[in-house]
Amino acid sequence: MRDRQDISAPLVHGIGWFEGRFGYNIHTRNFFGALSQRLPVTVSPLVVFEGPLEPDLEILSRVWGDRRVTVTLLYGSHVDIAGAVEGSRIGYTVWETTRLPDDWFGPLSAMDRIWVPTEWGRRVMLENGFAADRVDVVPEGIDPSIFRTDAAPAPYVADLSGFKFLSVGRWERRKGTEEIIRAFDIAFGPEHDVRLLLSCDNHHDPDFEIGSALRALELRYPHRIVYIPPVRSHDTLARLYTGCDAYVGAARAEGWGLPLLEAMASGLPVIAPFYSGPTAFLGPEAYVVAHREVPVDVPYFDREDADYGVWAEPDVEDLARQMRAVYADQSAARARGSAGATRAREQFTWANAADVADGLIRALQEDR
Repeated sequence: MRDRQDISAPLVHGIGWFEGRFGYNIHTRNFFGALSQRLPVTVSPLVVFEGPLEPDLEILSRVWGDRRVTVTLLYGSHVDIAGAVEGSRIGYTVWETTRLPDDWFGPLSAMDRIWVPTEWGRRVMLENGFAADRVDVVPEGIDPSIFRTDAAPAPYVADLSGFKFLSVGRWERRKGTEEIIRAFDIAFGPEHDVRLLLSCDNHHDPDFEIGSALRALELRYPHRIVYIPPVRSHDTLARLYTGCDAYVGAARAEGWGLPLLEAMASGLPVIAPFYSGPTAFLGPEAYVVAHREVPVDVPYFDREDADYGVWAEPDVEDLARQMRAVYADQSAARARGSAGATRAREQFTWANAADVADGLIRALQEDR
C-alpha cells in the first residue's frame, strides 16, 4: 500500500450507487472505501441517477482542475453522467452476456479508460469493438473481516436438521434459479436428509410470489425447500453462509458473481458452471457443472439487431450429480471448501482490487 499522504497523487472522484444491497451497491461502497486508503477520494453518491453531482463537479473543477480522475461505477449506459469533466475519465462497469446493449456504446466510447472486473469481461469489450489498449481489468472482492469461516452461524439456519445447500440471489432465468431447484429435487430421494435454502426474490417483478413460483415447479419433495427472505446486512449474510454446508449456483451469465465468492470465503464448497465472471475466481476446489453455450433466449436489454449474445445453459442432470457428490463425501467437500476459503481470502479482497486500481490510475496520470 502506498502512503496516502503522497501529494503527487491525483484526486479520485467516485460516482455511483453507494446505498443498497445489490451488486453495484456492494461493489461501489467497498471499492471506493478500499481505494480511499491509497489515494485521496471524494464521492458523489447517486440515488437512481439523481444526487449532488453538479455542485460537486463545480467545486472539484475550481479546486482540483485537471489533477483528478473521475471514476463512474455504473451501468455502461450512464458512465458519462459527469459529462466532459477536466482530467481523466474512467468508466467502470459490469456486464453479463457476450453482446452489449445498444445504449452502452456511446457513453463507453467517451471514456479515457474502461474498467471491467474480469478477463472474460475484457474479452467481451474487445469483441464488441473496443480497443484493447483502452480496457483494463480491476477485480471485485470480499471483506475478509466479515466473510470468514468462523462467523457464528445464524441460529435459525443452524437449528435446521440435515445437510443444507444454499443459494442466494434474484429469482430469474439468468441466475438459473429454477434449474437449481429442479436439480436438487431430482438429486435426492426420501432416504436423504437434505434441505435447499433459498434466499432470493425478484424485485423487478411486482407479481413475483415465492409460493406460487415453487408450486409451479411441481416438485417431488417441496417440504425440503426453505425460503429465507433476502438478507440486507452483510454480517447476517455471513452467518447464513456458515450455517449451511454447501453453496450452489447455476447462473447462465454473471459479470462477477459476489455470492459465490462470499460463500467461498466463508468456507463452503461451491457448485457452479465455469463460465463468464466466476471464471476469475473459481479454482480446482470448485464442483464444476457442465454447460453448453446457447443464444440468450430471454432478452433483457435492447439491441436493434436482436443479437443478444450467448450464455451458458447448465446441465441439470450434472448439477444434480455435483450436489450428490458433495453430499456423498462431506469430508472431501469440507476440505475443498477450506481450500477455496484460503484462496478467496488471500487473493480476492477489496484491498487487492484497490491496489490494482491505484496502479492503473497512477500510470494513467503519468501518461497525460
